[in-house]
Amino acid sequence: MPHGLERTIRLTALLTVLLITGACDAAKPAPPVTPSTPGPTASASGPDSSAPSPDASPVVGPAPADLRDVNWDEVPVPGDFCGIPGLVPVDHTGDAMATSRTWGPVRVTRTKNIVYGDTDGDRRDEAVVFVGCDDNGATQNEGIAVAYAVYARVGKDLAVLGSMTPRQKSALYHTRLIGAEFEPGRIIVHEKWYRANDGHCCPSGDAATVWTREGNRLKPGAPRVTS
Repeated sequence: MPHGLERTIRLTALLTVLLITGACDAAKPAPPVTPSTPGPTASASGPDSSAPSPDASPVVGPAPADLRDVNWDEVPVPGDFCGIPGLVPVDHTGDAMATSRTWGPVRVTRTKNIVYGDTDGDRRDEAVVFVGCDDNGATQNEGIAVAYAVYARVGKDLAVLGSMTPRQKSALYHTRLIGAEFEPGRIIVHEKWYRANDGHCCPSGDAATVWTREGNRLKPGAPRVTS
């Protein structure tokens, strides 16, 4: 056999082997992916509509058109000012026993003196109620904490907007609350605070804190010392 022809036959045989080997080692196509069962489609409205609004206020119950018609003997008070979670039901005398996360067993009191005024311009008055807590005579400390609880008509409900506590610090004892004034969009709280040499009977300092209404929440400003 001529040398050239023999070489051609060998090359042809080698190429055939290489083609067969390559076909055996080639990657096989992946099997088709079966789509999974589709889950529930996310709501276009975003988060769960049942979640509470950050502007929500604790609801006490249905509200009359005029808060001056509320029977305050049947209205619970917010306990946050005294370290008590939630609302505290008080009896007709204005007292209740509760457990403070800070001070343990305490007595919560509510006065019958209610101050009314309109902050949001809807011609419906909000109400400010004085509340306090003490250790029910366990020590000589006559009071632990005080606040003005603020109620408003929200929709058809009587709701708690918040508790306004003293903001001016005292050297001794606890700063007292002595009055509240309503103005458009805010409530001004007047405080009596103790200087270092003041006796328990007679705090000599005067201060005022402006609480701004933002929706159905109250936000305190910095206390302003007036004397």
